[in-house]
Amino acid sequence: SLCCLCRDVICSPHYCLCQQCVKNLPWIKHRCPQCGIGFQSNQLCPQCQRSPPPFRRCVAAFEYQHGSIDQLIMAIKTNPSCPEIKQLSLLLANVIEDTYKHSVMPEMIIPVPLHWRAMLKRGFNQTDGIALALAQYLTPIEICNNLCIRQFHSTPQHLKTKKQRFKGMQNVFAIMSEGETSSEKNSGALRALEGKTVAIIDDVVTTGATSGALATVLINSGAKYVDVWALARTGWHI
Repeated sequence: SLCCLCRDVICSPHYCLCQQCVKNLPWIKHRCPQCGIGFQSNQLCPQCQRSPPPFRRCVAAFEYQHGSIDQLIMAIKTNPSCPEIKQLSLLLANVIEDTYKHSVMPEMIIPVPLHWRAMLKRGFNQTDGIALALAQYLTPIEICNNLCIRQFHSTPQHLKTKKQRFKGMQNVFAIMSEGETSSEKNSGALRALEGKTVAIIDDVVTTGATSGALATVLINSGAKYVDVWALARTGWHI
């Protein structure tokens, strides 16, 4: 019942942060309506005007900064049962509901999949936990974490440049095929995507290389629109 940042007493509806620390988080108040990066005018940023990403919009609650939000997300990456998952997911859910006040909410959410080697090493996928928490707040919504696979194992994205990230994400994701599951399940996966609006779930969006690669696969497999929901978004320094 103590805040994990300042050690002050917390109260409902918060799980691990006091009201003051929630207020002091690096909220994104103005953003590009497509890539979600903090952008003062709330208009399309120059990058999206030149080369828009394949997803329709990115909704992130916070700008990724050192000192608070990085500590909370690190806890999510290392402990699947930590209260930070519910805390940040609740705050993100509030931002999502506000974003979709005048538009239709996606019908399906898909956590960004891990490669089986990374899954074996870590033991869990943190985006699954975020998706489960969001589904509790944004009912009714369907979680589909068995439609896509990550085909290749690569070095962590934070060790790469922006150009290397985009190049390294080519053909990384795929819809489950006959090699991984039965043809009946595969055709069912494609039918599940046909004409749907889908939201990809991630913890942090940096360059958009990962979410863009997954969005392209989903659109090519029949999804009508793909949005991205993330806890945090990096700024222009990347």
